[in-house]
Amino acid sequence: MTEKSVDLDAARAARAEANGQAPTVKFGGQVFELPTEMPYTIVESVNAMQAAQEDGDGYGITKQLTAIAVDLFGDRYEEFLKLHPSMLDMQILLENIAPLYGLTSGESQASES
Repeated sequence: MTEKSVDLDAARAARAEANGQAPTVKFGGQVFELPTEMPYTIVESVNAMQAAQEDGDGYGITKQLTAIAVDLFGDRYEEFLKLHPSMLDMQILLENIAPLYGLTSGESQASES
């Protein structure tokens, strides 16, 4: 009997090799390396942020923007924050996240078959 399983580690390693370098963001004279692949938590945060916008919940929007920045900048989040990004800086970053990862609006990452 053969074992049925999915090896996400192997799939991720293959994608990382195919994708090459991680995307970067330059801000305040610093270059920040982002995760090689877009974290799924960003998708969840964007959905929650859209729901907060529909509800007129400014705090909810800010909370999700923070979550996105933490997911993108990781250990360097505090360093990024000390450079005093504005809401417009964050808006530009959000508008460019999908293209940084080779995605366009409404498009998900293609799976390799």
